Amino acid sequence: MTSEEWKQQRFENWCREIRLQSQIKNNALKPKLNTKDVLETADFTFSPIRPFDRVGDSGNLLLAKRKVNRREQYLVKHEFCDCAANEFIYSKLACAMELHIPESKLFHISEGEKRKYFKTGYTVGARYLTLSDPGPSYELIRSSAVNWEEYFSFWALYLLFLESDSFEVVLNDENYIYRVDTTAAFHLSDWQLSKAGLDIDSPNGNIQQLTRKMMLDSLKEDYWEYIQLEKWLADTVEEYGEECRKGFLGPFYEIQGIQESYIDDFLNTLCYFYPDFVGDCYKQFIKAAQKKSHDFLQAVK
Repeated sequence: MTSEEWKQQRFENWCREIRLQSQIKNNALKPKLNTKDVLETADFTFSPIRPFDRVGDSGNLLLAKRKVNRREQYLVKHEFCDCAANEFIYSKLACAMELHIPESKLFHISEGEKRKYFKTGYTVGARYLTLSDPGPSYELIRSSAVNWEEYFSFWALYLLFLESDSFEVVLNDENYIYRVDTTAAFHLSDWQLSKAGLDIDSPNGNIQQLTRKMMLDSLKEDYWEYIQLEKWLADTVEEYGEECRKGFLGPFYEIQGIQESYIDDFLNTLCYFYPDFVGDCYKQFIKAAQKKSHDFLQAVK
């Protein structure tokens, strides 16, 4: 390790500890969290995923196996601050729409945890999938996938949730397609979320409060200003035929039916890890997405 790498690691460890202390402070007056969406690191073994097993933009990945049931496994991301928040929220919304997205869990770093994983303090695990094809063609999806129509639903969510990374779909060993690697979404980036938990002072002011103002100020009424959903639908129908229409339009209907109580519940869980204002940002985004979906469906009737 070079001197610069050593300094960077020390800085990252320091930031991680500040975030964990911020969590404790933020949760001091809250009731004890009781949810199946949060797992304890102490209950799992963790091992690195070899690079040729899984490569992505989320840093080094881990495979978590529950100690009392090794068949319960999760693909764990921990090196960037946006992975846990964005993938957890994406999963909760998609699952409410009954779409095939791997179930995601947040990991609480257990008291006394000594293992040198969990780089940022924010850790998410997606239910591990046994795959028959990690990058199926549409031809294979159409001929083999039980839920082939969801291919177009996944594209609809890609647009609605403002994703900016690659579009990754996998085929599991039961012939279902799943959407994976959904970190780059929701107009909330690692650059923002890495600072959200830093409740420390700088020459310009408290970093957490400055980040709060920046994040809330950056939220615009129309996130989708440059995304032409009507054109996407028309182009998709032209390429794939009318059979794609139902799958593409489905999420725009379904997101409007997600109950506010359900949304508040998973945002409450998220805010045991991230500051409360991060939950406010997601709440504003989801409400805007519901309105955008309503307006889009009115336009294409």
